[in-house]
Amino acid sequence: MDSQLIISQKKQKSFFKSKVELLSPAKINLYLNIVGKYPGGYHRLETVVERISLFDKLEITINSRPVINISSNNKKLETKENLCYKAAELIKKEFGLPFGFNIYLEKNIPIGAGLGGGSSNAASLLLGIKSLANLNFSREKLYEIGEKLGSDVNFFLSDSKFAFLTGRGQKVEPLFSKIKLNHFIVWPKVFVSTKKVYENNKAKLTRFFSSVNILKYSLKNADCSFLKKGVYNCLEKSAFSLYEKLARVKAVLNKGKMVALMTGSGGAFYTIGARSYKEVKSNLPDDWIIYKVQTF
Repeated sequence: MDSQLIISQKKQKSFFKSKVELLSPAKINLYLNIVGKYPGGYHRLETVVERISLFDKLEITINSRPVINISSNNKKLETKENLCYKAAELIKKEFGLPFGFNIYLEKNIPIGAGLGGGSSNAASLLLGIKSLANLNFSREKLYEIGEKLGSDVNFFLSDSKFAFLTGRGQKVEPLFSKIKLNHFIVWPKVFVSTKKVYENNKAKLTRFFSSVNILKYSLKNADCSFLKKGVYNCLEKSAFSLYEKLARVKAVLNKGKMVALMTGSGGAFYTIGARSYKEVKSNLPDDWIIYKVQTF
């Protein structure tokens, strides 16, 4: 098996109807800063990301007909705009594949929460097809394809637990660490527009090298207490001004001794140092969703 994300794989003698099942994990941003802009309006980022044990699942089956079919437990995702569909379409075009795919997406990661679910789905699909169809190409080629699909896709393609991402998020520097962090993810069911949050961001384009270095040092030395001092997200103010409920989430979570930070462009938050579900749940409305996760 090419990737640790592959759960099972069953290849048929006839090739068609061969099937692969994969995990599609979420991510959180331990650090996120905008350090510039590219022509065309794209933001230049520096971010430290962590892959976590909150998963969607993908099932991909080779179709003898050259068509792509996508189905899901979330019917709104059964569309050609789904990144899974776009990833399958792109890899078919790149390699001139004469066959198609039946894709089933079991969606568990909240949409519009800053957890990278769509990018993860696209990455897992590419890894699954690469293995299933015996496509022999380099990681560099894989990254080239991933870059066309979205900023976080290459992180998930890297199979890394932690990484430092630069550029638009497509340049990946794996960060090797023995640390295994425990988090609670709190999602108040706020669906955030990434585009609006970035456009609304008014933070100065400044580099926070000390914070990045703190995180890199903490991960390298498995120092969780020092890591708490380096977490940062420059998009919090922008998201809070657009979605007032998110500011309330942060205020409630910060009443405890835990550290709570928004991930990505929001609206999910993660904790560092929370001791129990009860501690996190205290004072939160019953309809907010809480996941217990760890580094994956």
